[in-house]
Amino acid sequence: MATNIGNLDIGLVVGFIGGIVAFFQGFRSYRVARFLQDTPETPIRSIAMGFVRIHGKAKSDQFVTSPVTHTPCCYYIVQIAKWKELKDSGAYSSDEPRGPRGLWMPHGADADGVWFYLEDATGHVMVDPHGAAYELDMTGTREVGSLGPSSFATGGVSERELLAYVARVGATPLSMMPRVVPGLGPLMAEMQQSQTQMQQRLEAQGPQSDPRAEELRLAYIELSKLPLSDSKYGPMSSRVANLQERNRRLGVLSTVARPQPKPPSTDVAAPVASPPAANPPLAADPPFSSDQPIASGRYQLTEYCILPDHDYDISGTCAENPAAKDLNDRNLIRKGKDEPTYFISSQGCEKINAGMQRGSMLMIYGGAIVGVFCLGLLLLRFGLL
Repeated sequence: MATNIGNLDIGLVVGFIGGIVAFFQGFRSYRVARFLQDTPETPIRSIAMGFVRIHGKAKSDQFVTSPVTHTPCCYYIVQIAKWKELKDSGAYSSDEPRGPRGLWMPHGADADGVWFYLEDATGHVMVDPHGAAYELDMTGTREVGSLGPSSFATGGVSERELLAYVARVGATPLSMMPRVVPGLGPLMAEMQQSQTQMQQRLEAQGPQSDPRAEELRLAYIELSKLPLSDSKYGPMSSRVANLQERNRRLGVLSTVARPQPKPPSTDVAAPVASPPAANPPLAADPPFSSDQPIASGRYQLTEYCILPDHDYDISGTCAENPAAKDLNDRNLIRKGKDEPTYFISSQGCEKINAGMQRGSMLMIYGGAIVGVFCLGLLLLRFGLL
């Protein structure tokens, strides 16, 4: 019988509470999934006031510039994670890392954009993208650190600018962070191509004079041979990160650098409709300044965008547009007051329905299993079972 409460007991309590929360959150997600499934897609010209589901292309003649990839877009979201070292992640005693020594923890988030039109063959409607849950394609990711060179530094926005951006955004409470479900979309093919190019470049470099730099080069080559869907990709990526961190601490210079996926093409067609004058102001460039203080530590910035001339499925409330120019511009899609469900996705209708159902079932059954398992272990440890 356990007489003292240790870290294991605290972990089991946290696991039990987390399982219960996931269980009930799964039912809420299932309700939303069923609600969306029962809402038929409506041509834009035929939408009425209330909750609607529409599909079309994003159109606008005003854009904001995304902070990470400098992509002109209608709306962007940047999620910032901070690297937290584990308590036992002291100095390396050997050249071979012994598993992950830290993890990425949510730190902050930033979102900005303009109202845009969603257009199909029947017409167009104004969309206010703020306050939705998003399932968008990732447009880029960067890893930056104040202690050494970034593993993703390949031009464009400098590391100092991104660290100043992180400092300006600051820490964001989890409850205030935008809900984003990553949709890899065309980035998967881009990443595969970048991996092939990286493998060819590293093999052409030949062996490094420093054995620790050579170990990192060989690890990168092994990582580049793995497809992104391979179960070994995650552990191998962690090993590469550990080797990088070790070399950074020891001052080992290396020409090895992970590739940065190129941002999506910005060659967009001319929009057919202009947003109203009441649009939020256009931000021509990200709010960077060399005079701003920079954040300390190691950060990972992941960017998602609503891109012009791309297809989106939007489920939200149709309300009156307060800045309508004419009768064809009288509607506005936004987050409703009575029905808060608001979802913007770059995936098709069938993929959205299937994905939401799988996610809700995973939370329901997974949360129940984790909760019961942790509760059972707690009762066993305290002799109550």
